Amino acid sequence: MCGAELMARRAVHSVVDMPLHRFDDKTWAHMFHPEHLGLVDPFIGVDAFHMPQNFFLPHPHGGMSAVTLLHDDSPGGVVNRDSLGDHSVIAPGDLHWTQAGRGIVHEEAPSQPGQPAVGLQIFVNMARAHKQSPAGVFKVAGPNMPVLEQDGVRVKVAAGRFRGLASPINGNPAWVTPVDLLDVQMQADATFEWPIEHAKNGFVLVLAGTLKSAEHATTAPQALVLSPAQRGDAGQGMVTLEAGDQGAHAVCFSGLPLREPVVPYGPFVGNSREDIAAYARAFQSGAMGELSASFAR
Repeated sequence: MCGAELMARRAVHSVVDMPLHRFDDKTWAHMFHPEHLGLVDPFIGVDAFHMPQNFFLPHPHGGMSAVTLLHDDSPGGVVNRDSLGDHSVIAPGDLHWTQAGRGIVHEEAPSQPGQPAVGLQIFVNMARAHKQSPAGVFKVAGPNMPVLEQDGVRVKVAAGRFRGLASPINGNPAWVTPVDLLDVQMQADATFEWPIEHAKNGFVLVLAGTLKSAEHATTAPQALVLSPAQRGDAGQGMVTLEAGDQGAHAVCFSGLPLREPVVPYGPFVGNSREDIAAYARAFQSGAMGELSASFAR
């Protein structure tokens, strides 16, 4: 999939390992949580998870979005319940975007215990102006996501835009942190040309196989992090990704940096320690809503 446009190449900053974290003997995730968040702003981190059994009891979020993107080939789905009253089954291939704002409580469990839910939990910051907005939930079913297939590459636009295609989430005016999430499946030795605005930060999670960009080689599970966007950058750049002889599965992330102070603390993301304390008080007082657990652990 090659672009005819002549675009400046976006430089690669680093290749980052995604260490394995085990929640128990069956539930685990490879975690991308860079130390320098300025490189991936507005993203906070991503967990590539494997969840075969009930694990994540009701827990709060505030000041950020917790996003579930299940892989198309995930054996099972996820049941999401929250304090807004949502009760959804996230099917393989679906996107479920929990925009926490001033606070929400949710619970996640596999829809078929024993059939693992496999996908990404993506954490996206919210701008100071939106951190106290009401919580909201946005959903995109996998079959409704636009897909482009060409030259051994399949790109599914889960959120944002790619080459004239737009995810249905883009049409929701309540979605306040627009980002691009592209699920990319590549056959052996295929090449993917990823156009990305110079004003956006970006990175690529390599989930299966191997990818090469210029002199940088990656093997799953690793992340390829682009050099950070600079203020005033204009136009589009290009990133060339080349799959190895076993093909590759990757997800490309990009977004405009918020360029605000970031104070992450557990399930909350504020601009200051005072913000974190305020979220904790709101949760403890019930202001984020109530949600009883549907299972015991």
